[in-house]
Amino acid sequence: MSDEIPNDDKLLHGCLHDRHVALEANMADEAGWRVPLSYSNAAEEVLQVRCRAGVCDVSHAGRIRIRGDGALDLLERTCTADLAHQEFDTSLPTLLCNERGGVLAAGRLIRLESFWVLVTDPLCREKVLEHLGALAGQFDAKVDDQTQKTAMLSVDGPRSPEILDALLPFSVGNLPAGAVKFGTLMIARYIAERVDATGDWGVQVSVPNMMAVQAWRFITEKAGDSSIPPIGLAARDVMRIEAGFCRYGHELNETIDPISAGLQEHVDFAHDFLGRDALKAIGEKGPSRKRVGLRIDDGAAGNLPKMGTEVFGESGGEVGTVTSGTFSPTLDAIIAQAYLVVDAAEAGTVVRVGDATARVVDLPFYRPCERS
Repeated sequence: MSDEIPNDDKLLHGCLHDRHVALEANMADEAGWRVPLSYSNAAEEVLQVRCRAGVCDVSHAGRIRIRGDGALDLLERTCTADLAHQEFDTSLPTLLCNERGGVLAAGRLIRLESFWVLVTDPLCREKVLEHLGALAGQFDAKVDDQTQKTAMLSVDGPRSPEILDALLPFSVGNLPAGAVKFGTLMIARYIAERVDATGDWGVQVSVPNMMAVQAWRFITEKAGDSSIPPIGLAARDVMRIEAGFCRYGHELNETIDPISAGLQEHVDFAHDFLGRDALKAIGEKGPSRKRVGLRIDDGAAGNLPKMGTEVFGESGGEVGTVTSGTFSPTLDAIIAQAYLVVDAAEAGTVVRVGDATARVVDLPFYRPCERS
């Protein structure tokens, strides 16, 4: 995510863009979209979610609809998850791989009775559209992009279920993780998906653009004591790192395989997907590196480890690289995710990140009600 704003005419704007500007949000460029980075202080926004709730505009995430008699066959060929046994009105994390087993894209696949929706990282949207579109004709399936036709809001935090159930005309508080509610409100269709994007309870709701501004203003301004403050994407990324989740372009790319990333649970080898043979070979041999957490024992908060920072072992040799780093207000510590050679990836191992000492820790850093 870049703080530099390129020519605004070349950026995509979500339908809530003017609301963010009116709130004097710090705007930034991400994957060709102009998005709200923060509204005040990112650390305060993190703690707002951890203690109560926050709402984030994630409309720049890709939302790709797949329909037709061959939709399941197309998705089974391209996705790693066990989709044949996925029930209606659920969502399932999945990966799309290339023939070498590298991750082409990561996302969540929503299965409804008459169509599917693949929710992807913003960086992956266009190449996923191209990838699925190139294969769709072989499977009698239709692929279309719903991203700019809809908005998506994410409400996260431990108080979210009770607040939303008091605000919404339909209940989401009792939805289990991975459940999806699909319906119509004021003639407009919505998709509400129970997710865990920050490490706390969360729900993401997709609505047509014509409803989005009204929904945003109601949730953030008009609901009285039940109003939920907006949070920016900077706070959301901090929580993503705290929760030990991957972000495409950081922990995942086309040279990184799901096994090295620790995402084997999202891979079903019982069906024939692109990259399966390569992943089987990696699994049999064992990966050469492993995604881990690093907790920095010293170093100033202004000197956070950045993506690409080298990690060194106690003997001085390079053992890996950082993929994401941040100051965690939840843990009051500097933390990072990194890929390390297997011999250095055991929890408790002492390493050096720049001028700072760090310890390898198991992911996630944060679990609800388990702060340190």
